[in-house]
Amino acid sequence: MQAVRVLGAALGAVLARGIRRSTAAAAVGLLVLSAVALSSCGDDPTTPDGTSSPSTPSAPPATQGVAGDAIAELRDRSFRQFEPSRDGDPRRAVILEFFGPGIQVWAQYAEGEHAIDEWELTATDYRVEWDSRRSQVTIHFVNPRFVQTLPEPCEDCIKVTGFSISIRNPFDPARIAFRLNDPDRVLPTPFPVFEDWTRFSEDEYFD
Repeated sequence: MQAVRVLGAALGAVLARGIRRSTAAAAVGLLVLSAVALSSCGDDPTTPDGTSSPSTPSAPPATQGVAGDAIAELRDRSFRQFEPSRDGDPRRAVILEFFGPGIQVWAQYAEGEHAIDEWELTATDYRVEWDSRRSQVTIHFVNPRFVQTLPEPCEDCIKVTGFSISIRNPFDPARIAFRLNDPDRVLPTPFPVFEDWTRFSEDEYFD
């Protein structure tokens, strides 16, 4: 603003001298252009207080920390659930194991005493996403390894993409719940299963 006031004073001096009209017009044009250029170098019009905002917002520093704490809370623990029940016929069963360094999903479909389908999905590489509003963490599997036992043994015979495990209230043993996400519908029977929030029983291990 100080520069604009100086240019205004200079413009007044030019007009006061009574110089020729054409020369004055040229001087006026030059001074106006200079004022515009100087004013554009001042405060950012997009920020009323003159402070500049970052071009790309960054995630809160605590986000990754909380997600890491949630994974640490689950480490060396195992959870299982049956649908409709352990003694159901037929029944579907899923076990979630968080024994490092990978995360494993074991699934089985059985009729009576006979297992029909059985397989494991293991991820040693995964991406963790924390949602503070819902107090939940989602573990996205990256290039997981698929191993099928039944009906026929095979390894990596299914390319698994998009699978993730969502865990709500991971720090509260009395309220922790799981949701299994298979949006691409690539996993075999017993999936899809436990697509809504479900309480899993935690296995207990003794030394």
